Amino acid sequence: MDKTQWELLVSGARCPMDAPRPASNEFWDLVAPLSVSSLYLAKNQTYRGQCSLIFDLRHAARPDQLSADEWAAFCGDLYVAQRAVVSVTRPDHVNIESLGNVVPHLHWHVIARFVDDVHFPDPIWAPARRAAKPRPAVTDDALARAIMAVL
Repeated sequence: MDKTQWELLVSGARCPMDAPRPASNEFWDLVAPLSVSSLYLAKNQTYRGQCSLIFDLRHAARPDQLSADEWAAFCGDLYVAQRAVVSVTRPDHVNIESLGNVVPHLHWHVIARFVDDVHFPDPIWAPARRAAKPRPAVTDDALARAIMAVL
């Protein structure tokens, strides 16, 4: 990608995370809107409870593009979201990630981690250390409802 392409993405041109966005698509299902963001359950549940928290008010690619009040509210939403995911999934640890190199729109990944997950203690993008272990069957709809109930 060259700088011109990157700057187009950063400007928000055709940003898939700009509001209004679909409640459900190939990547996520809406759990709930919060104060300045919305929480979505990832369709890929390799890490049970994995969610994305997406800033709703406008397109912004970096924290310095928000006012102090917007940043505080977004961080408050993150706190509430990660507590709900932890409460429902009971992980050994939780990863909170904000990268934005693929889609430069402010969003957080909330990833429940377990000591027996395929990558632990490494990041989820590292080579797998072990085979995946089966987890109790819970539908994504039931998981989303359980998280929403705790928010």
